[in-house]
Amino acid sequence: MRRNKISTKLLIFLIVLGLIVGGVIAETFGDKLELLKKGLNIGFSPVTLNMYFFTFTLGFDLKINLGGALGVLIVLLFYNI
Repeated sequence: MRRNKISTKLLIFLIVLGLIVGGVIAETFGDKLELLKKGLNIGFSPVTLNMYFFTFTLGFDLKINLGGALGVLIVLLFYNI
């Protein structure tokens, strides 16, 4: 059972790492390969709740491009091997 938890945590870490590295590569080489920068943005703009004694701001923005998706696919292929 312990090996399964470690395996799940490792998989989540590798997926996030694949998204980050793929996104950085897409932004770096996006000038030469415009296809890598194609993607979509998911999220909502920040909403602020201002009370007298505290201020609460909540916002979310997720940017997924083709480079990030390719990074995740490469990570999943290496994870299964």
